[in-house]
Amino acid sequence: MFQVVPEPEFSAWYRALPEPIAEEVTAAIDLVASAGAVLEPERLSRLLLWYDGTGGGASLLGLGLPFTPQLQASASLMGSYLMWHQEVLSCLESQLFQERLGRLDPEPARRALLLVERLKRQLHAARLSGNARGVRELFLDLLALVGLEPKLALGSGSGLRELTIPNVTPELRVLFGLDFPAKRLLAILGEPLDRSYYGDSVKRAEGHWQAYCATRAERLGKSP
Repeated sequence: MFQVVPEPEFSAWYRALPEPIAEEVTAAIDLVASAGAVLEPERLSRLLLWYDGTGGGASLLGLGLPFTPQLQASASLMGSYLMWHQEVLSCLESQLFQERLGRLDPEPARRALLLVERLKRQLHAARLSGNARGVRELFLDLLALVGLEPKLALGSGSGLRELTIPNVTPELRVLFGLDFPAKRLLAILGEPLDRSYYGDSVKRAEGHWQAYCATRAERLGKSP
C-alpha cells in the first residue's frame, strides 16, 4: 500500500472538481495506491503519451478526422497494444525477471524461453493489427512459470506514471510518481483529456518528480 502525497498543483485541481468526479478520481488513485490496478496497463501507463489519439481518451474529432465507431475502436486497440508492449518488454528486460528465469531447472527454463519467443511473436503480430488481445493471458502464463507475481512485474519500479480515468466526461488523466522504496504515490497534476488545453503537463510533471527525487536523495544522504 502506497501513501498518497498530493502536490500543491494536484490539490488545487482536485478541489475544483465537482464532488462526483472528485470521488471517481479518489477511487482510481486509491486503487493504484493499493497496487490493485497493475493488471490494467491500458489505464495505468509509464509511457506518458501526449494526447495524440492513441490513448484511451482519444478524440478523433480533435485530430481533424471524421468520427466513426470504426476509427474510435481502432484508436482504442492501438492504445491497448502500446501499453502492453511497453509493460511486457520492460518486464522481460528487468533484472528481477532474469533472476527468476536463471533459477529455473533446465526443463522449466526451456519452456519459459519458448514462451518468451512466442510472446515476442504475438507482440509483433499485435503491432500489425493494433490489437493486444491474447498478450495478457500469454504474459501471465510466463510469469506463473518463472514464479513471479504479476503485481511485482507489472508497473514496478520508481518513476512517473499516467492514470486514465475513463468513466467521467470528459475523461481525465492524473500524472503521478511512484516511489517504491518509500511506498509513496506523489500525485502531481490532473487534467481533462480533451482538446481545450495544450500545455507542458509532462514536462511539468517531470520537473516536480525530479525535485522530489533530489530532495529525498538529500535527506537520505543526511540520515545517519
